[in-house]
Amino acid sequence: MHLGPTHHERFYWHDRSTIFLVDNTLYKLHMSLLEPHSIILRDMITMPAAASGSDESVQEGDSDERPIKIGTVFTVRKLDNLLIWFHRVDSTVLDVSALTDIVELALFLQWDTARHFAIQELKDSGLTASHRLSLAISYRIPDWIEPAFKDLMDTPPQTFTTDDSMLLGQHSMMLIMTTQAAIRHHRLLVAYNPLKLRPHDVACVKQSATCQCNWETAWWYGLARHYLHPDF
Repeated sequence: MHLGPTHHERFYWHDRSTIFLVDNTLYKLHMSLLEPHSIILRDMITMPAAASGSDESVQEGDSDERPIKIGTVFTVRKLDNLLIWFHRVDSTVLDVSALTDIVELALFLQWDTARHFAIQELKDSGLTASHRLSLAISYRIPDWIEPAFKDLMDTPPQTFTTDDSMLLGQHSMMLIMTTQAAIRHHRLLVAYNPLKLRPHDVACVKQSATCQCNWETAWWYGLARHYLHPDF
């Protein structure tokens, strides 16, 4: 037996508000509180009603039979997390997964305050560089891209994990590995070829070749080592 949509246990309020259908769950929400934050929500509830006398004379969102059906970007979990944040339900602490849901829906809804809140919380949550870059690309957080990429450049290749690969995807992971290889190759070339000294100072009592030899010795046993292995 097929069961119809069920009322959401927390977010179906029994007053004259707007009814949404997400997956197979109905939400009845206070749009007077929500719509000022999102032009997308405002557009959803200001669509013209069907012609009077037709089978669909009831405005979408006014009844359980004609809810506003939200796009596939929404799931019950994601909308729950957005509403829990907005209504500060039970002082719930939002984890990384919940904050990511908020960033995703806020981007879709053009809800700036929700987006800025979640991004700041994620920024302070200790995410790995791979996770930060993945979120930055997926949810248009341009300020995160360069710092995350630089951190990945400093990450030893042998420490990358399967989780990093899954977060970044094959293309981004290949870009990081090839860029690291290019940097290592450039460092080897620089370290292998000591810089030439400026024209020999006429006041120097040593031969030019002697000074160059001393400089190359200092280069090999000092600067080049630190250049190739700055952490040692």
